[in-house]
Amino acid sequence: MAPPDQENKLTFINNNHGKFFGPVQVYMGYVFIAVGIFFCIYSPYILFFIIPGTFMAFTSTGTIIDNKNKKVRPYTSFFGFIRTGKWIEVSGFSGFKIVKSNRRYTSYSRGSVQLDMNISDIKLLLVNKNGTRKVILNRYKNFEDA
Repeated sequence: MAPPDQENKLTFINNNHGKFFGPVQVYMGYVFIAVGIFFCIYSPYILFFIIPGTFMAFTSTGTIIDNKNKKVRPYTSFFGFIRTGKWIEVSGFSGFKIVKSNRRYTSYSRGSVQLDMNISDIKLLLVNKNGTRKVILNRYKNFEDA
């Protein structure tokens, strides 16, 4: 039998799916934080740059799986530490689905040159019988890991 602290770790599995915003917005959040900290010596009002900066830079999504109670909780972690989401009974789902996901982030330079970032990954989904309700359990780089 595992020690009590290890049993608690095995009960909950936290799968972080990454940032909520795209790479450009996350970078802009870091710039807002840096500007807020650097220019706060000139005016304390500039510290208001830090709040939207931390929101954009640290907001992420994920799923918590509770093995003991047979529940899952998809969440959004605002500012990196405020988790919101509802627990869902696993009994309402009928199976798993593996889906390839392609995301494209587009930005434009000052010379109107389009810059594309293509990100593809594999999602492991928990789906109900008719496929209308889906919960992302985890993201993987390739099919073998999923």
